[in-house]
Amino acid sequence: MALSQPKVTIIIPVYNAGPSINRCIESILAQTNKSFHVLLINDGSSDDSLERIQQAEKDNPILFTALTQNNQGVCATRHRGIQESNTEYIMFVDNDDYLDPDYVDVLLSNIERNNSDLVISGYRRTTEKKVLFEVHAPDNAYTPYKITAPWAKIYRRDLLLKEEVRFLETNLGEDILFSLAAYKHARSIQCVDYIGYNWYSNSCSVSNTKQQGLKAECNPQILLNSLNDLYPIKSERPALFVYFIVRYVVWYLLFSGRTATRTRFTQVADSLFVWLDKNGYRLNFHFYSNEISTESLSNRVAVSTLYGLSRFHLIPLFARLYCKGQPTRKRTGR
Repeated sequence: MALSQPKVTIIIPVYNAGPSINRCIESILAQTNKSFHVLLINDGSSDDSLERIQQAEKDNPILFTALTQNNQGVCATRHRGIQESNTEYIMFVDNDDYLDPDYVDVLLSNIERNNSDLVISGYRRTTEKKVLFEVHAPDNAYTPYKITAPWAKIYRRDLLLKEEVRFLETNLGEDILFSLAAYKHARSIQCVDYIGYNWYSNSCSVSNTKQQGLKAECNPQILLNSLNDLYPIKSERPALFVYFIVRYVVWYLLFSGRTATRTRFTQVADSLFVWLDKNGYRLNFHFYSNEISTESLSNRVAVSTLYGLSRFHLIPLFARLYCKGQPTRKRTGR
C-alpha cells in the first residue's frame, strides 16, 4: 500500500515508447517499497504512448500522474519533472527500461541510512532474450565516473535545485554534464554494489544511431566545453575527472568512428586531441594504475593506446586500419 506522503518521485520521459512503456510500468508496480510517485511525461509522442500512460494513471492514480506536452526533448522533460516533484528524493527511469522489484527499496534505504546526497548503483544491459553485460558500482572514487547516466541513482532533490544541476541541451552527452555536476556539488556520494536497473538495448533508439559515423551535427566539443566549465581552474580538477575527459574523447572516437571514413575520423580526432592539449587535459594514469583498476582492462588499454598514437601523430594510420566508412562517390553527368 502506498504511503500518503511518498519519499521519491520517479521521473519517466515518454516518447513513442509503444508497448515498452507497459513493461516499465509493470516493473514499477512490482516494487516492494511503494513510497514513491511516478511522473509519466509524454513528450509529444506520435504513437499511442499518451493513451498508455493515461491508462496507468486511471488504474493507479495514487502511484502515477500522466502529463503531456509538445515535443521539447528529453532534457526539458526531465527538468519539468524535477520542478513538478515535491518529494525529498528523485529517480530517473527511461521509458524502454525496467526495474528489479527491490530497486526502490535498496536505493531509498541506502540514501536515508547514510544521509547521502546521491546514491549510485550498478545496472545491466539487456535484450529481450539475454543479459549483454553488467556494470557494478563498487564503493570507490572511480565508480561515479564509470556510471554517468542519470538512472541507476537516487538524488536528494534539494541538491539538484540548490546547485541548479541541469541536463545539457544538446544532442550528445546531455546526461554526462548532469551527472558530473551532481558529483561536484554533492556533499556525500555513496556507491552500492547492487544491480537492479535494466537498461534495455533498443537498436532503433535515437541514442544508438545519432552518434554513428562522427556526424557533423554531433559536436562533442559542446559537451567538453561545458564539462571544462565545471573546473575552469586547472589545479582544482580532480585527477579522475581529468582521466574521464581523456577517456570520453577516446570512447567517442572508437564508438562513433568505426563507421566513419578515414578522413573524417582523422579530422575529428585531430580536433579533439588539440582541444585536450589546449585545455590542459593529458592522460594522467597508466592503464595498470590502481586508481582506475575497476575500469575494464580493455577500456584502459584502448585509452592508453589511442592517446599514445595521437602523441606520435599516428592517428591517420590507425584510421586506415579501423574505419569502415566509405567516401561518398560523386555522380558525374553524361
